[in-house]
Amino acid sequence: MLVAVFVALAFLAPLNRAQGPQNKSAVEQELVRTEFGFFQAWKAKDLAYFREHIPDNGIFWSDAGTFSRDDQLEHQPTSPKNCTVDGYSLSEFGVLQLAAGTYLLTYKAEQYATCSGDKLPLHINGSSLYILKQGRWQSVYRAEVSLKNQG
Repeated sequence: MLVAVFVALAFLAPLNRAQGPQNKSAVEQELVRTEFGFFQAWKAKDLAYFREHIPDNGIFWSDAGTFSRDDQLEHQPTSPKNCTVDGYSLSEFGVLQLAAGTYLLTYKAEQYATCSGDKLPLHINGSSLYILKQGRWQSVYRAEVSLKNQG
């Protein structure tokens, strides 16, 4: 069910982008900054950032599986042994307000990372469902889908 909601929302995000103003809103800028923070925290092995920006009921979904917040926090300390992140870039952001204090952020990413000796897919589509909680944006749901057929 959650995947069906994600797919439906992913198709709606470009509609919002096409209708929105050229200038980014303060909320969009904050969501983009927060998303960049997740990638920087992954690169820097910053567990505190994940703790601060994923609520207790947060979920991460990728082709590797579905992970709770606790699963993600447990996995992060072992990541330095298994993963090296040389760099990343995020682009083509879309923002769709779902309700007051709830936004879907979509983006494309390039990641230059190796885990357990294997290069991760270079191109991914990502999305995060953000809620405003305890005065900061928190990602209750994050998803990354590899684009394996792109160079």
